[in-house]
Amino acid sequence: MSQTEEIKSKLDIIDIISEYINLKPAGSNFKALCPFHNEKSPSFMVSREKQIWHCFGCSAGGDIFSFVQEYEGVEFPEALRILANKAGVTLTKTNPQLHNQKTSLYDVCQTAANFFHQLLLKHPKAQKALDYLKSRGVNQEFVKNFQLGYSPDAWDVLYKYLKEKKFDDQQIFLAGLTVKKDREYGYYDRFRNRLIFPIRDLHKNVVGFTARALDEERDKMGKYINTPQTLIYNKSQVIYGLDLAKADIKKENLTVMVEGQMDVIASHQAGVKNVVATSGSALTNEQVGFLKRYSNNIALAFDADLAGEAAAKRGIDVALTQGMNIKVITIPHGKDPDECIGENVDDWKQAIKNSSRYLDYYFKKVFEAFDVTNPESKTKAAKYILRELAKVQDKVEQTHYLQLLSEKINVSETILRETLNKSTKPQNIKTLKHENIKTSQTNNKGRFQDRNSLLSQRLLSLMLKYPEHINYVSDHLEPQMLVEGWNDLYKNIIIYYTNKTENQQDFSYFLAKAGSNLVDEADRLVLLADKDYSSFDGSQIKKEIVAIAGQLKKNNILKQLKELETRIKEMEKTADQSAIGSLTEEFDLLTQQLKSFA
Repeated sequence: MSQTEEIKSKLDIIDIISEYINLKPAGSNFKALCPFHNEKSPSFMVSREKQIWHCFGCSAGGDIFSFVQEYEGVEFPEALRILANKAGVTLTKTNPQLHNQKTSLYDVCQTAANFFHQLLLKHPKAQKALDYLKSRGVNQEFVKNFQLGYSPDAWDVLYKYLKEKKFDDQQIFLAGLTVKKDREYGYYDRFRNRLIFPIRDLHKNVVGFTARALDEERDKMGKYINTPQTLIYNKSQVIYGLDLAKADIKKENLTVMVEGQMDVIASHQAGVKNVVATSGSALTNEQVGFLKRYSNNIALAFDADLAGEAAAKRGIDVALTQGMNIKVITIPHGKDPDECIGENVDDWKQAIKNSSRYLDYYFKKVFEAFDVTNPESKTKAAKYILRELAKVQDKVEQTHYLQLLSEKINVSETILRETLNKSTKPQNIKTLKHENIKTSQTNNKGRFQDRNSLLSQRLLSLMLKYPEHINYVSDHLEPQMLVEGWNDLYKNIIIYYTNKTENQQDFSYFLAKAGSNLVDEADRLVLLADKDYSSFDGSQIKKEIVAIAGQLKKNNILKQLKELETRIKEMEKTADQSAIGSLTEEFDLLTQQLKSFA
């Protein structure tokens, strides 16, 4: 068994795709709005039986590997690595196809994380780091869960270890783990005498590190230093703890966003696990995009200082642009969630429960800052709040807060709305398109554009899904009545089910054995049946089959009549009366048949 086959055998496509989008049952399959193009009605289908997906809107489709490649925007080696981690499969390095520069950097970072972690647990000089963690209340279970580590007070301990593991200087440097020496050839370790926090992506790949100084007075590099931007580490895209929190975020339908790594660890240890961190910066559009996969609700708990409030404000602005439902958590005591949890865990849980809608929070902060009995202050307060209301897309919500502001400052809602409308500038809205999806809507001889082709597909999908109606179809429809390109599959369906015995192989095997290239089309058409007919009962299915078969037969007659009309006109030029008479009789016969469809 190849590694791709082993991964497929251990993973269910429904479970994998459900991590990214919401799937709903549709017959024996599942459907959703396609994540790769804009649509209002679900045309994205997934089959558990066949372990495939297909979108009938943009024609994208494939298996778990192709889905991860398209959704994550990665190449096959990275998709393989992501899914191997989920399946618990250890990838071998024997196949060059499995590795590219990114996967090599993942390997370097994971090896470094393992090394730092073992040093924390076993190195005699790591006691200072362990004492610090103990003082912050972090127990051994969460040291392991977050793979915390220790970097010794030495210049090249990690560098030498990674060289022993056969990584070259360039790989180690590009992973952000070493720094080039200024005046001589060589490298030294970036992280020295520090507590190490590995930063993992959504798929548990270590992509970088945050390192906290253990001797702040002696260390001139600052309290915290981070991996620089690398091919696999982009600070604006990484969310600390999301790999561990995403299941709980989905379960609670809420992301709790804090500032620091210790806040995340303390909260997880306290049993509140839907908590992640921005690692000291404001939310970015990329980060919000990742969070929206799991919940559209976010509660921000930034440090209770000016920097924390500024970060919260920037995060709110970004989340608003992506339509997130935003709340703000007021930390009841302590400067951050970690301190709050250290004093009383229940207070932290209650603070999350009592989080305020961001506009309520903003109203409170503004009216604490301005005395609205003073005309100048009243004007400033209104200006700040109207600027926020201009960002609100929901008109009902906007009106609610306009009314509230009107009451607070004793100014009519009409005047406030006029001011709001004047200050609101139209925004350019860009339609996002997924660059990697290549549709086949202009290919395959217009299959997806022609109505007869659509009818042919629908009929075949119903025949495959409900084979008990195949005899009716075969009695009423000849293969040539389907659009060319679909009649081969039709013939194979008729042959298979007409001659089927109890011990006969399944239809896919039958097609493959016959040398047919229609196996994938047959699998896709079964998904089409569930997409369009999963809510139909038996009588409705039969009625639909009768109607489609009748329409195809009628269209075939119309096609023949058009061809005969052309031929008769040609014969009239030659004055061949015998041929004209024969063609006219055929035309009249088809005309009579056509009347039966009236």
